[in-house]
Amino acid sequence: MPQVMVVARNFMDMVAALPAAKLDMLYDSAFICEAVLRSFPPLAKKYVIQMLYVSSPMPAAAMQEWVLDEYASKHKVAIDRLLQLRVFVEVRDRRKEVSYKMNNKFQANMQKYLVSGGCLPREPLPISVTGRLPTLVELENYALDQWECFLLQLINSSQVEKGTTFSSSMMKTFQRGLLSSRDGEAAKLSENGFQFLVCA
Repeated sequence: MPQVMVVARNFMDMVAALPAAKLDMLYDSAFICEAVLRSFPPLAKKYVIQMLYVSSPMPAAAMQEWVLDEYASKHKVAIDRLLQLRVFVEVRDRRKEVSYKMNNKFQANMQKYLVSGGCLPREPLPISVTGRLPTLVELENYALDQWECFLLQLINSSQVEKGTTFSSSMMKTFQRGLLSSRDGEAAKLSENGFQFLVCA
């Protein structure tokens, strides 16, 4: 008998279908936490940011007061999505009132991500490497020289330095996109080409 495989509609549906233990393992990575946060609807993102530094459970009734009545359906969708992906964990107190607490791993990693700016920690570069790095002025001068050579080569100028070479395929691509020509006429700068050169 053939086996039927259920395919999730999108990646986040597949992630939401994972068991709680596997989801918690995924949240060990700050980059996974960021991807999950980005997948949320705007209201869910707002709730995550609001709860990021709150360690105690937040009563569901209090969160309901954060939104106007006309947005109650969006609130429900946001809370459901946060619970599906175990970013929020439902907690019941003695009176059986529902509260939401942020997943500890998700919360810790998002706090680190917020502080470090999402950059991977790096070791400092050795002096032998950093001693050869060009300065910002040198980089800017190089970029301006390359841009000037590109423009001169684009218009087939004889002033182009012989040491500067651009691949013919790159030049053809730019010429097709920036220049227009009719039968028997020389190539002229197109309107799109002019806008590109002005904005660049």
